[in-house]
This record gives sequence, structure tokens and C-alpha cells, in this order.
Amino acid sequence: MAAKFPIELKKVSVHNLKAVSLKIAPGELVVLTGVSGSGKSSLAFDTIYTEGQRRYVESLSTFAKRQVGELGKPEMESASGISPTISIEQKTAGKNPRSTVGTLTQVYDFLRVLYARIGIPHCPVSGEPVRPQSRERIIRTVQAYPEGTKILVLAPFARGKKAEFKEDFQELLRKGFMRVRVDGALLELDSSPALDGNTPHDVDIVLDRLVVNKENGSRIAEALTSALREGEGVCSVLKSESGEEQLFSMHAYSPKSGLSYPSLEPTDFSFNSPSGMCPRCHGLGFVDEFKLDKILDPNKSIAKDCCSIATSYETVRYFNIYNNLAEIFGFKVTTPWKKLSEEAQKVFLYGTGDDRWLKMHFVHPVRGSTWVDRVKWRGVLWEAHQRFQEAKSERYRKKLADLMERQTCPDCSGTKLKPYPAATLLGGKSIADLCHMTIGEAAEFFNKLTLSESDLLIGDELLKEIRERLKFLLDVGLHYLTLDRTAPTLSGGEAQRVRLASQIGCGLVGITYIL
Repeated sequence: MAAKFPIELKKVSVHNLKAVSLKIAPGELVVLTGVSGSGKSSLAFDTIYTEGQRRYVESLSTFAKRQVGELGKPEMESASGISPTISIEQKTAGKNPRSTVGTLTQVYDFLRVLYARIGIPHCPVSGEPVRPQSRERIIRTVQAYPEGTKILVLAPFARGKKAEFKEDFQELLRKGFMRVRVDGALLELDSSPALDGNTPHDVDIVLDRLVVNKENGSRIAEALTSALREGEGVCSVLKSESGEEQLFSMHAYSPKSGLSYPSLEPTDFSFNSPSGMCPRCHGLGFVDEFKLDKILDPNKSIAKDCCSIATSYETVRYFNIYNNLAEIFGFKVTTPWKKLSEEAQKVFLYGTGDDRWLKMHFVHPVRGSTWVDRVKWRGVLWEAHQRFQEAKSERYRKKLADLMERQTCPDCSGTKLKPYPAATLLGGKSIADLCHMTIGEAAEFFNKLTLSESDLLIGDELLKEIRERLKFLLDVGLHYLTLDRTAPTLSGGEAQRVRLASQIGCGLVGITYIL
């Protein structure tokens, strides 16, 4: 509390208070004590806090007042010296596992911007820092594709943007572009496609569709040059027949792995955004997986339903799928599970490991009719997870949930992020490394962090905000918490102190805090 004048209340008669009058010194920590029912909360929350809020709202415009709503005036004769008030309750910080100490205090928001602006991106495959790639190298790479490869040259236009794109598409049409790819589907611009403005869309401009051969060498170079210009140094090439897409970037390239990466934005470091979150755990850092010892009988075979969550061998479709898998990958469905090869077990449980379609020959076991089908086999575990997600019966969901256990996400190793942003370093540490630190360790790291002159120009204000917020957390005694500590695991007192540090970090003055 930083007011110059004392809070003076006269004849307060709220709830259990009976014509109570008092003065509260400014700029001091004031503690209200008393037995249960003596009126502590009535004085602090229902009188001082409410009157401070009411007076602040009274200063707003009529429109703003309608949005906030009217606040009742506490029953008392008079009150003076009351500044705007903020109440910080002692309760848990909610049940959302996506909320962490870092996000609650905005430290993580500043970290995201800092890493996007001055972090050193590394290739997650080779581990080396990425570097710029020339346009000529990109052109040579595509021209070296196998003769006869059909390709689409694409330039990124929008990523995860909620819009109808009507005016954008008209402008592209005026520029001479005929097609776009929206969320993976090709659309003709002259048909004036209308998109759902409430759904995020990925939009790419189609620069050209052509076949790789010597005659088209200059055409490929022209298409890629235009794509890099429209995509501001980033483009991609889609192989039409295989569906394989290769990204090219003039900003970030790894010579060892041969992979290109787009420029990084703050949203790429957000585990709450589709552009940054790990696609497997959806930014949670953990997955619920089936415990194999609970679902497998090692003495039974696939033909005898050795896996309790797999669709039965007795069904016509899966009788054929399991037999086709056995033929393709060289095992027998009558072999006990414990005697199957590791490869056979892997295929049955986890699928083929890619998106290819397997050609399978089906036969009806009763009618004898035959047919051919193509199956994208993702494994019995994937299918069981799909049934779990789509199940409407709580009883069935609970039955499957009882067979699962929570594990660190194997794809992101608990970082919650996609591989490329997770591999970006600052001072030799990734953003996940910093979040694993305690607040005391993180404060020490940033106090010792030294930057180049150019990086300091960009990151100085960000570092100042981060250091101040970490200091506030230290001041309220939370040095032992980690920045990735989730909100549901905080005690009521810890949650209250985190909120207090967050409020103080905003830099407001002249505020009365009610704890």
C-alpha cells in the first residue's frame, strides 16, 4: 500500500461489524486478527476492497460501467483515503495443467519473445546451429530430384490464422496466382472460395505445378525464386505422387542433416499454441499410455486375442488385417505373443511407423468372397486411443483409463514443444531447461547472462522484465518452485504468493492489496 493518507472509516456496519470506526496507516503491512466471526473478512474484503473497487469503477465512462456492472456501496457513514484495491485470495490456482508458475507470472511470455528474437536455433536432428541457405542451393536441390517427379511449388501465406481470406484471395488473383492450398486441399481462386472465419487455417500459394526434367530447369528456378520472394525466404516443394513435402528456408539450414527450418516466432515457443505445442502430447508434456503388462497375455497368440484392447480376431475385417500383417511382415498369428519377434510385436502394437497404405487381400471366412483393400495400419494402441477419445460412455472410458499410466511424452521428452523451438538455445540453455530450474537458479542464470552488443539492444528490456519478476518471486519466498510447476500442484499459500508476485510485477503504484 503506497497511499499518502491513512484509510479512515467511520461507523462501518457490514455483516457482523457494528458501527466500527478506525484508521489504517498508509504504506504499512497491516494485519487484522480476531476470532472466527469477528468481522475480519467483512472489514477487509466486503468494506475496504469493495469500496476501493466501487470508487474506481465510478471514475470510468458510462459504457465501461455497463461492462463491469454496478458494485453495491458498503454500509458505513463515510470513508476516506481509499485507493484502488486488488484482492488476492488464498486458494489454489485452478485445475488447468497448462497453467504454470511461468505463465501465471508472465515470465514465460517474456521468455518466448526473448528466445524468438535472440535465441540461437539448432537443428534437432544434427544438433548444429542452423545457418542461412542460398537460393541457388535450393534450386539445385529441387532440380536434382529424380527425373519425372511431379511437384507443386508452394509459398507460405498464412499459418493458423482465423479469417475468411476473401480480400486476400482477390488480391492474389489480381497478382496472377490461380490456386492456393488451404489446410492441405487445393482450391481455385477464381471460384471465390469462402472459408470459415472462426477456424484457424494454413494457406499456401501454389506458384507452379510441373515435372522435374532438364527441359523444365529454368521453369523450376523461376517458380522457386517467386516462391521465396512471396514467402519471404521460405517455400516448400510437394511431391504430388508420394505426398512428401520438403521445406526450404534461406534463413535456417543444417548442412549435416540437409533440413531447412522457418524463422521462429514467439508462438513457436508456446505449448498452448498449435504452432508450438508437441503434436503428440498437445503441449502437456505427458501422455497416458496403456500398460503392456495389463493388456497382453504372453501365452496367447494374436489369433486367440492376446491383447485385451485390440479388436477381436473373430471379426471379419480384423481377421483379414491381422493375417495380411502376418504375411507382409513374416510372422504367424498362431504364434504365442512371447515367441513373436520384436519387429512383429512392434508392428502389431504401434503400426508400420509411417503413413503408407498397405495393399491387403481380404476373404470372407463364410461366403468365400474376395476383395482387395488398402489399409493405413497405425497399430492396436493407436486404435484403442481413438476409441478412448471418441467414447461417449464414461464407464467404457474408465475401463480403458484403468489400463493406462501417465508417462513423460516420448516425442518431446517433457519439453511440451515441437523439436525445432525446443532445440533453440540461449546462454547454452533451452527454454525447457530454464523452466526446469528453480526460481532461485533461474534468477542466478539471468543475473550472470551476458549478451553481445547487438543482442543486448534487442533483449535488454525483456531481460529487465524477467529479472524483476523473478526477484518478486524470490521476495515472497518461492525460490524453491520451478517455472514449469503446474498450477494444480500449488498449495493455496503458494498460489496466493504467485498471484501477489504477478501483481507487483505489473509495476502499479498506489494500490491497496487485500490478502
